[in-house]
Amino acid sequence: MEKNNKNQGVVRSAAAMSLGTMSSRILGLVRDMVLAAAFSTTFKDAFVVAFRLPNLFRRLFGEGSLNVSFIPVYVEKKSLNPGSEQQLSSAIFSLLILVTSTLSLLGVLFMPQIMSVVLAGEGFQSVEGKLDMTIVLGRIMFSYLFLVTTYAFFMAIANAHKKFLIPALAPAVFNLVFIIFALLPNEWGRVEGEVAAWGVLFGGVAQVLMVGVQLLRMGKIPYWTLKFKVPGVALVLKNMLPGLLGLGVLQIMSVVNIYFASRLNEGAHSFIYFADRILELPQSLIAISLGAALLPSLSEYWSTGEKQKMRNFGQYSLRLLLFLALPSAVGMFVLAEPIVNLLYGRGEFSLQDVQTTAEIVRLYSFLLVASSFVKVLIPSFYAIKNTLTPAIASVICLIIHLVMAHFLTNMMGLNGLVLATVISGFNNMFLLLLFYFKHIGPFIFKPMFKSLYKIILPLVGLGLVSFFGHQLLQMLFEGLIYKLMLLPLIAIAGLVYFALAHFCRVPEFEPISRRIKLRLKI
Repeated sequence: MEKNNKNQGVVRSAAAMSLGTMSSRILGLVRDMVLAAAFSTTFKDAFVVAFRLPNLFRRLFGEGSLNVSFIPVYVEKKSLNPGSEQQLSSAIFSLLILVTSTLSLLGVLFMPQIMSVVLAGEGFQSVEGKLDMTIVLGRIMFSYLFLVTTYAFFMAIANAHKKFLIPALAPAVFNLVFIIFALLPNEWGRVEGEVAAWGVLFGGVAQVLMVGVQLLRMGKIPYWTLKFKVPGVALVLKNMLPGLLGLGVLQIMSVVNIYFASRLNEGAHSFIYFADRILELPQSLIAISLGAALLPSLSEYWSTGEKQKMRNFGQYSLRLLLFLALPSAVGMFVLAEPIVNLLYGRGEFSLQDVQTTAEIVRLYSFLLVASSFVKVLIPSFYAIKNTLTPAIASVICLIIHLVMAHFLTNMMGLNGLVLATVISGFNNMFLLLLFYFKHIGPFIFKPMFKSLYKIILPLVGLGLVSFFGHQLLQMLFEGLIYKLMLLPLIAIAGLVYFALAHFCRVPEFEPISRRIKLRLKI
């Protein structure tokens, strides 16, 4: 009974995050549709690079090593000594403010030097005015680093109290603000799209306020303090350092990809970005939502000494992940081009741009499985306060990636760079599985293989419906009607998958089925 309640609790928490994340991702797709259609390829490349830089630090200090080091200690303080968690969160928050405000100032001051190094490739430098535009946009948007890390820390506190919906909805507000600014006249800025860049800052303020108000009502909002010698702070920072190394390596990998893409023809950064956005939709709804909901529960099991329950619970979550991620990967591969065409195929985004981006999406369909597995596997390490092992795996993957990206980009161009990223994702997955045996305990593969065997038929059914359904749509419709009919096709393919999963008695479908039946009764 306890196990079922816990499983249902994680599914419920993940569902709350998925609801908020779905709203955010839908508006995010609208944001990207506006970006793809309304602006030139030169601006899109410049914007994508300028926007990536603050997001690299967001993953590092916001929803990265700080939060995963902070949440287990915060949960432990809350459980063993109620009230002490407020001192801990305030001390960590004050340190975060000092670091991110300093980084924001330095980034704005030295943006020309940063961009000249990161974008040294001939493909980027050869376009007149492109580097200068990127510097202007970068200086505007780099302060978003301060705002987004503040939001991410507020989200971590809310998640530790099992509050998932509002923090997951806040990025939707950010996207809405950005869309409004992006639709304002270009003439209002010094360079093309400058107004859209200001929309990033105003959107960041909106999402911070949204989660901050929730914490204020809960009485859990952190306050400014210079008292850093608080129990738990040293432990959080100690656990954070290896995580900073690991995530820092991943961000270095992103910067490396920016550099390699700058050697390619114009549009390379944009094509990777738009394919990334399609990858992030199922990844966020499944892996990130599940992983974020998983960490507090795994931390509780570990802090109370229930190690076997923790392993069982974590491995069950991985099976649930595969049940949801594999059909998404199959759908991405089969419907790559029509999905890209539906989302971005208009205005400044040509048919050739659609086909190039679709090739990346097909490669990313394999990465979805590996990267999603990693995002749900890593919380098991963080729950036992072991942030060093994922860092070691990341360093090994970076070394492999540097070598492969150089040779594959020279051999295959843009697709070679993407293929190197996919291979690095699988290397990371296999390394973490090996380390799992050493640091956490035995990984029972039999239930996973059993689940994989049972979902073969549902996956085949989904793939066939997607392929032949798309062929039928091409025969019957054209233009806007053809694009819109893709949405019901995706829905039908999903229903076929779940119906066949029910027929095949896939165990991971049971908690989802119970929640659907409960909602229908209500």
